[in-house]
Amino acid sequence: MTALRAAARVENLPPNFFGALDGAVAQARAAGGDVIDVSKGNPDLPTPAHIVAAMQAAVADPANHGYPAYRVRPALAQAIAARYREDHGVLLDPDTQIAAFHGSHEALMAAILGLVDTGRTLVVPDPGYPAYATAAELAGADLRTVPLNRACGYQPDFAALRDLDDAAAILLNYPHNPTGAVATASTFDDAIAESTRLGAALINDFAYSSLGYDARPLSALTVDTNRTVEVSTLSKTYNMAGWRIGFAAGAAPLIAAMRRYQAHAFSTIFGATQEAAAAALAGDQEGAHELVATYLARRDLVVDGLRAQGWDLVAPAGTFFVWVGIGGDDDVAFTQRLLAEHGVAVAPGSGFGAGGAGFIRISLVHPRERLHELVERLAAAKEGWR
Repeated sequence: MTALRAAARVENLPPNFFGALDGAVAQARAAGGDVIDVSKGNPDLPTPAHIVAAMQAAVADPANHGYPAYRVRPALAQAIAARYREDHGVLLDPDTQIAAFHGSHEALMAAILGLVDTGRTLVVPDPGYPAYATAAELAGADLRTVPLNRACGYQPDFAALRDLDDAAAILLNYPHNPTGAVATASTFDDAIAESTRLGAALINDFAYSSLGYDARPLSALTVDTNRTVEVSTLSKTYNMAGWRIGFAAGAAPLIAAMRRYQAHAFSTIFGATQEAAAAALAGDQEGAHELVATYLARRDLVVDGLRAQGWDLVAPAGTFFVWVGIGGDDDVAFTQRLLAEHGVAVAPGSGFGAGGAGFIRISLVHPRERLHELVERLAAAKEGWR
């Protein structure tokens, strides 16, 4: 009998990077360990009460108990457009330039699968979020990386693409996961020039759109709305990670392609979730501002503590991650040892690409007391490994 097998597109996929980290943490805890898990960006604070109340009211409304339409609800589309207008000075048409998804991950998949044909080139940052390479694999795309050099503040070095004369899309991610870098004034100007040269769309993963410590992070749409699409999420700004609601905004033809892909590949979004998301975006933003202050205090605690111990790092200007150099050591082995000997789970930098080798990523998704304990454990690790 012929053995059954998965499709090649599935067999070729690597294990989920963050799923593997979850498994290691679960195993350590099952053995009785007290693990401080800073390996993933899972917000620890509750969703603001007014958003929860909006969801509760919407869930109780029988109008939301049937199948919703594929097209984003007007209230949510208008709230997204209003947020772009108020936060970034960008004017968008809610009817043609906005789409909603089950989180920004689905939006990214829709952007890549909807815009990049098999055999075309997708340019992604290195280091970069692991899902970018996975999406390229599913699309059958040729993956090309653009290096983000530390000496240049982890901005893209487009000179590395001089030999490339065609691409379907360039994907950037600012504020940047894992380094915490934010886009400079020229970052998106250069990206648009390069995407125009290559005949490519520009995609910006804007998941950390609200998390900038010196200033509000730049939106790529402030530079261009003709060949650019930006994907984002409510997970970080409003502590809504478990709600699975995200969106895309930008060039109408790109949004149309993403919507068409969505209508076949994904399902519709629960109407109550859309109503609650609209309440989050259109309501009082004080909670979102306070969250930035919370992460800033956490960032300073961890950065100052690790610097005092002699760790190699640069204070992140955005996101809720701290990117730490480990002096050329094998970051995967370092991560495994840190978990086994000190009960600290971090993300190995090489999981984010070749440019991440020799680094670890720490997330700031714990209260200050727990992060202080994290710093103490890292001090013990550093002292014990000398």
